[in-house]
Amino acid sequence: MIQFSSDDGGLSMIAKWSTVSVLSLFLIVSFSSLLAQSQAAPDYGKILGTWDVEVDADGEYYYLTLNLEKSEQGLKGTVSESTGAFSDVPLQEIQYDGLTLKFQFTSPTPPDGLERLVKADFKVGDNKLEGTIAVEDIGISVPATATKKVK
Repeated sequence: MIQFSSDDGGLSMIAKWSTVSVLSLFLIVSFSSLLAQSQAAPDYGKILGTWDVEVDADGEYYYLTLNLEKSEQGLKGTVSESTGAFSDVPLQEIQYDGLTLKFQFTSPTPPDGLERLVKADFKVGDNKLEGTIAVEDIGISVPATATKKVK
């Protein structure tokens, strides 16, 4: 138990505790403000639009068209394969944090044309995406690049 003497030592202790409390509150508010800023929605402008995607599966190339647009829920999009193997397949679980774009879709895949879950993970650059396309069911993860189509 803390006891205060009749001299001003007790008041000094209260003043110190008040100062520490105010500083602590200031730090908490400042930190919360920084967290809120870092969790703000990223600028979708870098990724919205149509993209030409090239997938390099060990020297066998596949070409996709990726369409991304803003929706009330955040982002929505579709993917199509250039030879018509699949068209306008909706993207699922689209995630974009300002640096990385991730999504998945279910479509026919080589080597047998069966429908499988396809996952994409791209680093976002200026009008360019670089990353991987993976089909975990058959143990494939291959490099992919995309270039944004200019209107």
